[in-house]
Amino acid sequence: MLPTKILKLRLSRIHKGKQHLSTQDQLMLVTSENPDLSANFLLRLFKLTLPKQWQFHHENDEDILYATQLIQLIEDEFIAAYSTHARKYGWYEQCLRYQLNFVVPQPTQQQINGYLRQLEQCLDQPPKIELLHYFQQHSPCALHANALAKAYAGAGQYTQAIEYFEWAAAQSSQFNEVAFYAYIECLLKRHQPDYRPYVSDIEYALDLLIRYQKPIDQKAYRIILRQAVSLLLPESILDTRATATSVMADAGRSLNALGKTLNSLWGGREHHLPFSQEVIASAPQLLTEQSALESLVQSEAMQHALQRCLETQHAGVLRDDPSLLQSLWQALQHNPVILELLVQPAQYDQLMERLQQRPSQRKDATRSENIQLILQQGLMAYLGELRLDKQHPQRDALYTQRDQVVTEMTAFARWFYADMLLPYLEQQIRLFQQVHDLCLPLKETALSSGLFALQFEMQQRVQDLASWMQPKLEKGNTFELMQVAWVGLRELSNFEQPLVQEKVQQIELALEQYKRIRFSQIQCLPSAAAVVPARKDPD
Repeated sequence: MLPTKILKLRLSRIHKGKQHLSTQDQLMLVTSENPDLSANFLLRLFKLTLPKQWQFHHENDEDILYATQLIQLIEDEFIAAYSTHARKYGWYEQCLRYQLNFVVPQPTQQQINGYLRQLEQCLDQPPKIELLHYFQQHSPCALHANALAKAYAGAGQYTQAIEYFEWAAAQSSQFNEVAFYAYIECLLKRHQPDYRPYVSDIEYALDLLIRYQKPIDQKAYRIILRQAVSLLLPESILDTRATATSVMADAGRSLNALGKTLNSLWGGREHHLPFSQEVIASAPQLLTEQSALESLVQSEAMQHALQRCLETQHAGVLRDDPSLLQSLWQALQHNPVILELLVQPAQYDQLMERLQQRPSQRKDATRSENIQLILQQGLMAYLGELRLDKQHPQRDALYTQRDQVVTEMTAFARWFYADMLLPYLEQQIRLFQQVHDLCLPLKETALSSGLFALQFEMQQRVQDLASWMQPKLEKGNTFELMQVAWVGLRELSNFEQPLVQEKVQQIELALEQYKRIRFSQIQCLPSAAAVVPARKDPD
C-alpha cells in the first residue's frame, strides 16, 4: 500500500476531481506509485493489477484516518465495480477486520446489524466465518449464531452449522422458520447414520418436519419435506418415479397434434392410434403394494425399531423376520388406528395377534398380456411393423375401427379419472392425515419417520397423477386423451373394482379388431422372381 503521505494527496485529488475520474482512475491513484491516467486501454491492462490483499497502515492516528477514508472508497466504489474479484478475495472482510481492530473495537448492536447485512453478500469462506465468530464470541445471541451457522452451511461444514443452529434455537424465545429450514437442510446434506442412537440425520429431520404443524411458507415446507422423504426411501421406489419429457419433444408433439386437428377439420381421416412411450413414462406412477412391501424388507432401521417397541414382552420375535413389519404396513392401509397399539404396552398382545394374521396381497385380475406388451415395448410391438396399402378398397373400415378404439379409450380415460382416481385420492388424503397424526406419539423415530415417508409417497403419487391427468382431459384433443387412457390402463392393478375387467375387455376387443383389419391391408410387393426385366433396345 502507498505510504500515508502519498495516500493523503491521492485521496485529496480524488475528492476534488471525483466527477472527472473513472473508478479505474481512482483505483490507479490509490494502488500505483506512478499512475498514468492518460494511458490508453491496452496500457492500462498491463499496468493495472487488482489487489488481492489490501495493506492498511495503523502506526498512528494519521495512518488510521486515511486508511479509514480509503476503506470508505473501497466500500463505496471499488467493491461494486469489481464485485467478482472483491468477493473472491474478501475485500469487504479485510476492510471490516481493520475497522474492528483500530476504528470501532466496541461496535454497537446497530452497527453489527449493518455489518451482518453486508457480510451476507460475501462468499462463505474463512474470512467471513472468522468475523462472524468474532461477533458471536463478543456478543453471543441467536441472531449472530444463525448468521454463523448459515455461513458454515454455505462452506459445507454442516456439523458446525448444526451446532450453532441448535444453540440459536435454544436461546431464542421466538421460532425462526427460515433458520429451521436451513437447519433441516444441513441435516439432509450431512446425511450421517447416527444423529443420536438409533436415529439418523434424515430420520430426525423428517421427524421434526412431521411435528411442525403450521408452516408459514407452505411452498418451502413442501419442497424440503419431499427432499427428506426422497432421501429416506430406497432406490427401488425412487426408480419408479416419473421421468420428465424434453421441451423440444413436447413442442413437436403439440405441432403434430395441431396438424392432425386441422387435417380432421378439412375432412381428412387418421388411421394411426396415438401412442407416446415418452409421454406415458412422464406420468407419475402409483406406488404399488408390492413395491411398498419390498422396500420394508430392505429397511433394517424400521425393522429394528419395531423390534425395540415389542422386545419388552416379545423378545426376539422380530429377529430376521421382516414379515411383521410388512403386516403392520398392510394393516395400516385398512385401519391406521393399529398404530395406537404400539403406544400402549398393555395392548401388545392384541397387536402381535393382528400382525401375525398377515393379509393376502391384492391380485391383479385385470392384467392383459396384449396391453402389457404395448405399455412395455410400444404399440408397434403389438401391431407389427407393416407397410399398409393406402389404396386398399377397405381403407374406410380401418378408419372406422381406429375411431372406435379412440372412442372406447377416451371414454375409459374419463371414467378412470372420475370414478377411480379421484375417490382413491380422497381416500389417500384421509389415510395420510391419520398416519401423520398417529406417528406423532411413537417413541421410535426410525419407525415413525419410515412409515410417514412411505405413506407420504403413496399419497403424493396419487395427487401427482391426478394433477397430470386433469389438464390433459380438459384440453380434449385426441392425442392427450389417448395418453391418459394408456396411463390409466397401466395403473389398473392398483384398484379393485367390478367394472374394471369389463372395461379392459372392451378395449382389448376393439384393439384386436383394429389389428385384424390393419393386417388385412398390408401392401403386397412383387417378389424378385416375378419382376420381368425390360428388354434391351438392339439399337
